[in-house]
Amino acid sequence: MLVRMKNRMLEFFYSLSIHKKITLSFIIAVSVLIISMSIFTYRISSDILIGKAVENTEQHLRLVSEKLEIILDNAENYSKIAITNSNVQRILSDPPTSNPVETYNRYVEVSNALADIVDSKTFVDSMLIYDHNGQIYTSGSLKNVSDVSRQYFNRFAGSPYGLVWNNTAISNYVKEESSHNVVSLFQKFNSSKDGSPLGIIQLSIDERYIADQYANIDIGHDGHIFIVNKDGRIASHPDKSQLYTSITKQPYFSWVLGHAGGKTFTFNGIEHLVVSQSYPRLNWTIVGVVPIQEITKDNQVLTDKFYVLSMVFIGLSIILTILVAKSITRPLNRIKETIKQVQRGNLDVSLELKTRDEVGALAREFNKMVQRTKFLMDNRMEEQKKKKEYELAVMQSQINPHFLYNTLESICALADLQRNNDIVSLVSKMALFYRGVLSKGSHIISIEDEMVITQSYLEILKIRYGDQLDYIFELDEQIYKYVTIKLLLQPLVENSIYHGLKHKRGMGHIIIKGWVNDGKVWIEIIDDGIGMTPEQLHKILTEEPDNYKDKSFGLKSTNERIQLYFGLQYGLEIDSVPGQGTTVRIMLPANMNWSDGK
Repeated sequence: MLVRMKNRMLEFFYSLSIHKKITLSFIIAVSVLIISMSIFTYRISSDILIGKAVENTEQHLRLVSEKLEIILDNAENYSKIAITNSNVQRILSDPPTSNPVETYNRYVEVSNALADIVDSKTFVDSMLIYDHNGQIYTSGSLKNVSDVSRQYFNRFAGSPYGLVWNNTAISNYVKEESSHNVVSLFQKFNSSKDGSPLGIIQLSIDERYIADQYANIDIGHDGHIFIVNKDGRIASHPDKSQLYTSITKQPYFSWVLGHAGGKTFTFNGIEHLVVSQSYPRLNWTIVGVVPIQEITKDNQVLTDKFYVLSMVFIGLSIILTILVAKSITRPLNRIKETIKQVQRGNLDVSLELKTRDEVGALAREFNKMVQRTKFLMDNRMEEQKKKKEYELAVMQSQINPHFLYNTLESICALADLQRNNDIVSLVSKMALFYRGVLSKGSHIISIEDEMVITQSYLEILKIRYGDQLDYIFELDEQIYKYVTIKLLLQPLVENSIYHGLKHKRGMGHIIIKGWVNDGKVWIEIIDDGIGMTPEQLHKILTEEPDNYKDKSFGLKSTNERIQLYFGLQYGLEIDSVPGQGTTVRIMLPANMNWSDGK
């Protein structure tokens, strides 16, 4: 159904005139642009509002962090005041007594000293001192006190000093007929005279006092601030029913523990802004959460006004588009007429338009295209001419007078030596070589026939040079069924002998390998001659013969022949190391049906 509708729409569009196409296209484009701008404007303004909300909330959270820092600093100072109190120092430094009255008087005196501090400081919920004799001194009005000092005596053992803050927990005492949620400081203290350990002081701060520091901060009607510890449990919250609950399953949990700043998350089906501020002193994270909708509610007014303006702009764009379309179609008609002339075969036409817009650029590109077409047609003719020249050069190289002269001279020399068997073998090899060279005038032959020509050529040279030359064929029989250009290998083997092995001391070796891989035929001619330097190799690959009649095909010419017949993706690769030898690698298409005309 969708495909059919799409085809109908395209059919309708293609049937329109250029004038109508431009008008319709501009109207759609401008409409999409304005609508997109409306969406982007809404999003940008929303992002600005969210950014401001993040900035304001961060300031509030930093303020909460600073308030907490003041509270905890004051708590540590009051703890220091308590443990340096002269009465506390004296009583805890005295040896224990078995007199109940004296023990009670000591308890009252220390408790009064602690109560004086607690009663004057509203944020301190209680103070307790634990001595090494198991005696607990409280700031008064505390019941059912549990001794939790043993873990801290063990923790601070062996250290002259010790201080630790505990996360929010239920108090180990009852005050005003109930337990409190408190944050507690535990500190080891010593004698001011001789430094001997006296005990542990516990100072507890009611969590309600901590929550009061941020409970009245306004971050939105439905926004709220709370504090969470490193385990993901809420350590402070205005709603006390939320204390100790875990936020580990909330999508923002892992983010708030490792980042500062703001980010949006969706939970409970609503998108929220979550802002975090770490409080390292207690391994806490202060978190602010506010619904995005509440932040961007004023943005809808701007969107409605922009919508009205968009409708006005779309109407104006329709009028402007009609006028622009008319100005564009006039030069297009001229282009149309010029194209008709090119279709008739006139490649000398040229478009001359004064406009410098896209239509003018189209006219200039059209002129370039016509010129390029004319150039390619001329070039094609030159290429065909060059191909014929190559074919002529191949035919002339088929019967190399120099090679024939040297071979006949070798036959004469063998006749003088009365080596009749060698003469017969040499003449037979030469006949086999020229039979393959002629190939009924065809330039494309099978690789098997090419190998016969190459082997005949090598056998003739081996008879002439005796034990100075040896060769090996390592060929995959699959390659025999594919075709190649005639006399592909002979000039390369000739190069290997005359430029590589001729100047080498001792026997020279040539290895000819062949295989098929990935739809291509690969042939390697490897010699262990004197090799070539990069400069020599470059010269051979770039040197142009002055006269095809006087020079046989070398590496460059062979490469050009391959590319002329089979394409630019095929040809030669050459690796040569001076003093070690040269490898010529040939890549051909794996094709069995190629002919001279293809």
